[in-house]
Amino acid sequence: MEFTKIKIGDFIELKRGYDLPRAKRKSGNYPIISSSGVSDFHAEMKVCAPGVVTGRCGTIGQIFFIEKDFWPLNTALYVRDFKDNDPRFTYYLLQTLNWEQFNDKSSVPGINRNDVHQEIILAPHKATQKKIADFLSSLDDKIAQNRQMNETLEDMARALFRDWFVDFGPTRRQMDGATAPCAIMGQALPPEKAATLAPLFPDKLGENGLPEGWGIGCLNDWANSFVDTVQPKQISPSTRYIGLEHMPRGSICLGRWETSEKIRSNKNKFLKGQVMFGKLRPYFHKVGIAPFDGICSTDIVVVDGKEIAFRPFVATLMSSDKFVSYTSQNSTGTKMPRTSWKLMRDFDFPKPASKIVKAFGEIVQPFHNQIVHSIYENHTLAELRDLLLPKLMSGETSIADAEAVV
Repeated sequence: MEFTKIKIGDFIELKRGYDLPRAKRKSGNYPIISSSGVSDFHAEMKVCAPGVVTGRCGTIGQIFFIEKDFWPLNTALYVRDFKDNDPRFTYYLLQTLNWEQFNDKSSVPGINRNDVHQEIILAPHKATQKKIADFLSSLDDKIAQNRQMNETLEDMARALFRDWFVDFGPTRRQMDGATAPCAIMGQALPPEKAATLAPLFPDKLGENGLPEGWGIGCLNDWANSFVDTVQPKQISPSTRYIGLEHMPRGSICLGRWETSEKIRSNKNKFLKGQVMFGKLRPYFHKVGIAPFDGICSTDIVVVDGKEIAFRPFVATLMSSDKFVSYTSQNSTGTKMPRTSWKLMRDFDFPKPASKIVKAFGEIVQPFHNQIVHSIYENHTLAELRDLLLPKLMSGETSIADAEAVV
């Protein structure tokens, strides 16, 4: 592959974004892009897609590829003119730059586009640009597909949980003359599975409004707090560490972590499959399933099922909006509210027979296993992409060699 040395300003033209005060924003479908990505949506667009945006002020160094018409804010720089170069290649190319070298501010990070325009890069012919972009995009697309699949699996588990334990669907349907278990998000259960599940559910409601024979229990009936604190000197530098900053909001997929080289204080141990709940500012809804054995921040409560078969039920219950709302409303502290296991364990909830809780686990555990598998696969794909990106951009590695590595 032949590459030519060229200034970025001769390859593309960067331009500062546009003011859009919040008072003038109108609800719409066009994304508003700030220095840290999509911040809102607006009824009007300013730039036609595809677009490439990076931070100008505040957050710098992140690059965003925008696939629909958008409005770049004045805290961002966007590519106004690709000069007949491939937009997605440009997106990957800008990721190889050391943006910190362009920082011209001390207190608030900021960059000047004219400084960026002077940077020398290596640029191949447009046909080669497209091949490189297509290859790297294929890795990113697979990562995105895995994330979407994980979201779907989470939705399926929540839908089944809500039907069985909140709406009491199996009992109500029996009262209407239908079979007990239902489809999961429109997908019917296999007949043999349905036949096994049907006898587990009562066929009528009791005077308490719950399925006959059910009572009111609490989280402590199915789960225990797992407390195993370790000191820094006991921690291997290669041990994987999860802090609150690694936990996403509203998703049980814990796909980010780091190793423990910088750990200087006591941490909590956790085991693969246990449930992790962010107790600091619980309204952030940080709840996840541990994808491996490791250590975590002491601001994370580690919880395990009293039986392994209870884990999917416990994870789905603790990640429900109702449970998170309960912990938030009852947390202590004003500026930095915290919850605790002592409070969490008393959360009351309809108590079915243990065999129903285990039956739920038999269906949902494969979902959780697939989620963890996808998390590992995405880490591998991301590492490959980050390894090959600079090599492809410099011409050190050919597309054929990169495909062989993958």
